[in-house]
Amino acid sequence: FSELGESLSRNKSMTISLVVTMTVSLLLVSLGLLINSQVNRTEKYFGDKLQVQVNLCTKNSPSTNCIGGVATDDQKAAVKQALNDNPEVKSFDVRTPADNYERARAPLGQSDSGKAQLETLGPDSFPESYFVTLKDAQKYDGVVSQLSGMDGVGNVNSLKKLLGPLFDILSNMKWASWGIAGLLVLAAILQVSNTIRMTAYARRREIGIMRLVGASSWHIQLPFVLESLLAALISATLAAAALIAFMYFIVYGYLRDTLGSLTTWVGWREAGLAIGGTTVLALLLALIPTLVMTRKYLDV
Repeated sequence: FSELGESLSRNKSMTISLVVTMTVSLLLVSLGLLINSQVNRTEKYFGDKLQVQVNLCTKNSPSTNCIGGVATDDQKAAVKQALNDNPEVKSFDVRTPADNYERARAPLGQSDSGKAQLETLGPDSFPESYFVTLKDAQKYDGVVSQLSGMDGVGNVNSLKKLLGPLFDILSNMKWASWGIAGLLVLAAILQVSNTIRMTAYARRREIGIMRLVGASSWHIQLPFVLESLLAALISATLAAAALIAFMYFIVYGYLRDTLGSLTTWVGWREAGLAIGGTTVLALLLALIPTLVMTRKYLDV
């Protein structure tokens, strides 16, 4: 530990630069893991086969197709017949107003305003919906145009069209963060190697004497290993603190309140898994390069 203290005092600037580089790289890796979890959550929430959502009229629907109020049985039968006869439709599922109400509880229950909104709504406020799976997910315009003008249909939404930009943005953010993180991880490995090389050169006389008096390789390597582990733990702690701040201010402070109705957002469980994964990565970044480089540079 005495040798560790001397080494840290000699290499303050190198240690600080290593901590900064590792912190940023670990934070980007953890954000990539978090975004990947968000993509999986969003895909699971909406389902990858539900391409078109047909909402029938409710008593409060503003559509011109809903002048008579709630969709009648005849109108429902006509919509079902149109779906059955359409060659682009593979299958469709019927979701009752009660089903839609229960599904709305997941996203709306993430914020206080959403919970207050749920208290004023009941199943009757939600429409009966048909979720249509197409034979070709890209060919949804024909179904949308056909059903949009039918009596009893409040609105028709293409989930693929609505969610496509969201998935693209999340995917691009994930790969961008991982790409930049990969470059910074490489920079951290090079910094670890350079720090060990410079420290070994500065202490070459001491290391030579330790070899002559019979010191073991592990005894000589240990201060270098401890220095790298200390830098890794500090970096992992700073990255975890930044991720916790991101979850608190961005996810829980903004996304869940303003975009809670869009999807279910990642929570503290996913953040904890990301922090655990990046901590393990930090330890590996410290141990593997250090053990490899000390064998190379301390062989005196």
